[in-house]
Amino acid sequence: MRSIEKNKRKQKSSNLPLGIGSSWRTWVLVGAVALGFLWVVLGFVFCRNILLGILRGLVSLVALIGFFHFLFTRIF
Repeated sequence: MRSIEKNKRKQKSSNLPLGIGSSWRTWVLVGAVALGFLWVVLGFVFCRNILLGILRGLVSLVALIGFFHFLFTRIF
C-alpha cells in the first residue's frame, strides 16, 4: 500500500520547452495547429474578394431595409 501511495506522489510533471523531453504527439499537435492556421490564412487571402462582396451586399441590404422602413413609417 505504501509503494502505491509513494508512486502517486512521484508523478512526472515537466515544464520543459518543446524539444526537451517532449513526445511526438506534441509535435503532431503543434504541426496540426500550424497547418490549420495556414489554411485559414490562405483561405482568407484567396477568398478575400468574395468575402468583401458578400459583406458589401449585406451592408447594402441592411441600408435598403432601413430606407424602406423609414419611408413606410413616415408615409403610413
